[in-house]
Amino acid sequence: MQRRYHTNLPFLDLLFNVLIGFVFLFIVSFLLINPIAKRADIEVKAEFLITVFWPDNLEDDVDIYVEDPAGNLVWFKSREPGLMHLDRDDLGKRNDEVVTAAGTILFPENREIVTLRGIVPGEYVVNVHCYFKVGGDPVPVTIQIDKINPYSVVLRETVDLNKKGDEITVTRFSVNSKGEVTNVNKLPKKLVQEWQKG
Repeated sequence: MQRRYHTNLPFLDLLFNVLIGFVFLFIVSFLLINPIAKRADIEVKAEFLITVFWPDNLEDDVDIYVEDPAGNLVWFKSREPGLMHLDRDDLGKRNDEVVTAAGTILFPENREIVTLRGIVPGEYVVNVHCYFKVGGDPVPVTIQIDKINPYSVVLRETVDLNKKGDEITVTRFSVNSKGEVTNVNKLPKKLVQEWQKG
């Protein structure tokens, strides 16, 4: 009588390997699933951005002044009048270093941004002012006005500030109730003196 030797070991080995393969494919497919993009928790509302920038290596302090149709004036001592907001009062090279718990962070850009968060129909006046000047060379200051919805560049221009106290009206522009820009001109208007009176 012949003895039959029978085992299920190869079948169990094959079954175990197939199971490991399915688990591996499941993990890989799970990792490749793209999550649904989450909308920002904070809605940023802006109709216009007015950006002023000058060369990064300069210590000169240039300030922006914007007056809206209601007579509100945004500048470094009044950062949120009406629907306008001044992002940062840049002092030139003097405030490029920020000390944090992680160490010193260098932010070498000389730039100020005013955000118009809503549309107030009427005329806006945009001036730049040389608050602090080092050296005798003129400071080339570039001003860009962007309309956000829909996007378009209203103005991009460079002016020179030659000495401390210089103030230039870069532009005056009107906005109608639909947010359309009209009547762009450069008729001068002093804004720095207005806050000194008050």
